[in-house]
Amino acid sequence: MTTSRLAGWMSVAGLAVAAGGCGTIRSAFDDTPPPPSSAPVAEAAAPASGPSAFNGHFTIETAALMERPERGGPTERDSGSLPNSAIASGPAAALEADGMESLSQITFVSEGAAFDPCVSRDGSFVVFAGTQHRATSDIYSKSINGRTVTQLTADPAHDVMPAISPDGKRIAFASNRSGSWDLYVMSAAGGQAVQMTSDAADELHPSWSSDGSRLVFSRLGEVSGRWEMWVTDAPGSGSGAGVGTSEFIGYGLFPSWCPVAKTGSDGRDRILFQRSRERGDRSFGVWTIDYKPGDASSPTEIAGSPELAAINPTWSGDGEWIAYATIPIEARADASGMNNAQDKPGWSDLWITDVAGMGRVNLTSGRFVNLMPSWGGDGRVYFVSNRGGPENIWSLGTEKAVMAARGTGMESSVETAGAGSEAAAETAETAIVEAGSEE
Repeated sequence: MTTSRLAGWMSVAGLAVAAGGCGTIRSAFDDTPPPPSSAPVAEAAAPASGPSAFNGHFTIETAALMERPERGGPTERDSGSLPNSAIASGPAAALEADGMESLSQITFVSEGAAFDPCVSRDGSFVVFAGTQHRATSDIYSKSINGRTVTQLTADPAHDVMPAISPDGKRIAFASNRSGSWDLYVMSAAGGQAVQMTSDAADELHPSWSSDGSRLVFSRLGEVSGRWEMWVTDAPGSGSGAGVGTSEFIGYGLFPSWCPVAKTGSDGRDRILFQRSRERGDRSFGVWTIDYKPGDASSPTEIAGSPELAAINPTWSGDGEWIAYATIPIEARADASGMNNAQDKPGWSDLWITDVAGMGRVNLTSGRFVNLMPSWGGDGRVYFVSNRGGPENIWSLGTEKAVMAARGTGMESSVETAGAGSEAAAETAETAIVEAGSEE
């Protein structure tokens, strides 16, 4: 795998699941750290020269993620596991394959990848990370309806996971430009970035509070060895606490602050995140936690399954719906969605559910790798997909899916926005029904 594709999948597939292991994934999509024996894998994966994307614990995590569990070759149902060269390329072919006329291509990267989309709340522009110009990733911005792309960062290191502030004026992101992964905030127009964190631990995936005064993020704990969630004051918040003052709120990965304030219990804010089980296959599920300064409580599982890892959760603009991705983790059967040729999932799907975990409806149908959903202000879900060849950002409408979710319950969970793989739908149906029986 080339450095540019590795960098792209560092965020798209690697950080999407954050598993550990060497040679095999020790615990499928687990948020516990990998064993020391995985370090040589990390060293082999790092670029030969220049700033490395893989440092410290994060080196071990991301490099191990490029490896697949031990399992058989692709099965016939796994249409997404075909090499890109075997799939007709271009938007028309992608639309025809999924049968979803509401699909729209947002970025048009022909080499490298575009990933980590974040849409402004007014739906006018999207920011994302990309490797289309060089092996290391930078932050870019573009109008939703335009074709021109503006490069916002140009540091030799990796800049990933941009998050637009509620007022659209600032962008928080993660970068390893100082060695370890830290958080930075810059103007939405680019320019000098303010460093938010500076310790030896790796911090990732910032998300803004509804009023833009705070950020929640993931941190690989130096003592716990687990992915933790922390809240810190944003620059210029006027809280008086100062940059660098952070509060631990629990264990989890990829937190997303609800864009609507006080939707949790007793007027608390609600934060969405993914967390692995602490037994069995340790696969990820989607959770929420209620938060106010000094108090994080009521952790609640929204979606989980013994067959699928539920990852990359994101809020709708009104805070009533959650979109997330699922990746198959069935290690006992042959090729449960993993692509042996490319060391990444053969297929993954997008789902929506309400905040009570009911009315689950899948938006995609098991033909491609679809990850990293981001709900736009226009009601569309923006996501990363390898449909048509290179990983690009696409969007799809959710009106019909939301209508189906409002009118039906668990029995509608395998209906998709278009035609898709029946076997993949059957796998999803089994997984979701089993998950529902646990709730």
